Amino acid sequence: MTARDKVPTTAKAITDKGAVHCPICTHTVEAEVTQIGRRVFAKPGQKCPRCSSPLDAAAVVRFDRAA
Repeated sequence: MTARDKVPTTAKAITDKGAVHCPICTHTVEAEVTQIGRRVFAKPGQKCPRCSSPLDAAAVVRFDRAA
């Protein structure tokens, strides 16, 4: 069981565009970012547009969302 599986089902997930750091090609690329509570991570199953590596382990650099 991973940490993402332990998230309560009552929490609302917000998905929007953001910038993530690709661990393979070391570039910042645009990707869909999911926010659950205070936690923000790259949406699983995406590929880097530059090198086609999976962005599951990518670090979120920017997530712009108005209050």
